[in-house]
Amino acid sequence: MTCTIEKLSDNLTFGCVVSGLTPEDLELAEPRERLRERWLVDGLLIFRGSQVTPHFQIALSDCFAETIVHPVREIRHPEHEKLIRLVSNPQGEDEDLIEVDGVVGCGWLPWHKDIIFTDRINHGGILHATKITSSGGETGFIDQIAAWDRLPEDIKAEIEGLEVVYKFGPPEDDPWCCREQVRYLKVGPANRSMYERAKTDWPPVVHPLVYVQEQTGRKALNLSPRFARSILGIPKHRSDELLTLLSNHLWDSPSYHHKWSEGEMVLWDNWRMLHRVTPAPFEEVRIVERTTLDGDYGLGRKLEAVA
Repeated sequence: MTCTIEKLSDNLTFGCVVSGLTPEDLELAEPRERLRERWLVDGLLIFRGSQVTPHFQIALSDCFAETIVHPVREIRHPEHEKLIRLVSNPQGEDEDLIEVDGVVGCGWLPWHKDIIFTDRINHGGILHATKITSSGGETGFIDQIAAWDRLPEDIKAEIEGLEVVYKFGPPEDDPWCCREQVRYLKVGPANRSMYERAKTDWPPVVHPLVYVQEQTGRKALNLSPRFARSILGIPKHRSDELLTLLSNHLWDSPSYHHKWSEGEMVLWDNWRMLHRVTPAPFEEVRIVERTTLDGDYGLGRKLEAVA
């Protein structure tokens, strides 16, 4: 194995850096097994010093799980079906323009889990920035295993066994979407199409509020502030109180924000980690491409009757 693996930070309980990985490493059983082990333990892998191509990105993804076609067709890569492509280019007609806490930018996403608004979430993805802006556009991560460990014992006892209702829609429909003040100045056709499709294609779903990592027995707070609507089966006032408390708890958790450089890739465990994107300058173009790793944890379900 030619690459090296080091801890991301002594101040974080998650994350490691993999340097110098080659396509030849991926053909050997020992490097593949070591990478899978680090993904399970650390939840976040940052790859540096590799020659990144779409083929290598997809081959690396296949080391962890089957790389699948993303279910949201509006963001699929036009040339590589197993990649999605997200372009922040507000001067084009197909992108959003957003004001976040008074600053105009593009490409912003609040803390969330991918595809949590469906009954089958993916296990992760490998992200690669192919065009980087001069500032902003950072990808942030929060470890929900550590977030669970930091919760008071009485809250842990109360939320075990509870489920959260999720529904796809614009951020203004999500009371716990984010802490920032957000205003959309322009909504591009991709999001408009997804908002319309959500009425028929993505009915409300529920996922457990606590997830247990099977291989280690570690528990994780399983909440995506984006797309969360309520906690199922408890009075609305207590549901609102708990979602407010838990969202603030997550927003105040230790986080890592990745400042992109050329030739880097990032893999995260979507069952365990939250991620977000900070706004990029509205006059610059940012392009990221990502794989989608199969592997639903089997805990979500449709809830057709919930509005």
